[in-house]
Amino acid sequence: MKKIYFIIPIILLIIGLIPLIMHVHLSAYNSSEVCVVSNAKVGYSYIPLEYEFHINASEYINITVKEIGNEVTAICYISQGGTTIPGFNVTVIANGNRDYGSSIPLGVNNLTLLLTGYTLQNTTADIHLENGQILELDL
Repeated sequence: MKKIYFIIPIILLIIGLIPLIMHVHLSAYNSSEVCVVSNAKVGYSYIPLEYEFHINASEYINITVKEIGNEVTAICYISQGGTTIPGFNVTVIANGNRDYGSSIPLGVNNLTLLLTGYTLQNTTADIHLENGQILELDL
């Protein structure tokens, strides 16, 4: 009888750990990867997207990227030399008609990154993503 009292908690512990192990194991396969498909182009003039989405951007970057995976990836920040542009100062517009906040949508998309309050000074910049990936841009 005492063996049953000892075995029951062990069985419950094993049953409880199985979903946790499966979640950790499967989440590695759900991670996403972002690839730059085309060179980035920087612009400074007022564009119709700013009016449409009510954003007064100081600069914009047009870029085509491919998001592979099952999750939308957020932009943490953009760095260039000693300047860091926080992710909340970047608005992502996909294919000219959808606001994704500071996240990169799934699939191949033509993105317009609207930067508010910052301008890029050099010819290169790095986009740091929440999945730990760094996209290097030649502007």
